[in-house]
Amino acid sequence: MKSYRLDRTHRVIELRGVTRSDDALAAEQQVRTLLRRCDTPAAIVDVDSEEVSPSLVSLLVRLRGFAERCRVFLCVRARHEQVAEALREAGLERILRVTRTLSQARERTRVCCAATSPRRPASTVRARLKVRLYRFVCPDTKERTAAARQSHACDLR
Repeated sequence: MKSYRLDRTHRVIELRGVTRSDDALAAEQQVRTLLRRCDTPAAIVDVDSEEVSPSLVSLLVRLRGFAERCRVFLCVRARHEQVAEALREAGLERILRVTRTLSQARERTRVCCAATSPRRPASTVRARLKVRLYRFVCPDTKERTAAARQSHACDLR
């Protein structure tokens, strides 16, 4: 299983050749190990498959639940249009956060990873809501900037 760090906030996990349930079980164990040790607040599962099998879909749904328990924001990148279309038709596009490119996956996880760039403390209602949404999506992440901590202090007042 190939895994690499895309930037400070994203880890990419490549998933290939999952067509049978035996393949899915082996892949799930490897991805779970990577998610447990994930040093970034967001992970992108890069699915490199030309067809969608039931074992692949169930694997992705199980990984999404496991990632939430590990407090890692999970997004799925479907390299092939057929895979993205099949997940869209199955109604799993929002649940699995399916995108076609890595840049779209970065954009989709922007709310979760909002604390990576230093900003002024949140003073407007909209900014405080954004911080609260961040805390809801990614609670207790390992990397929080001083700006995010200051805006959390503003929320407690």
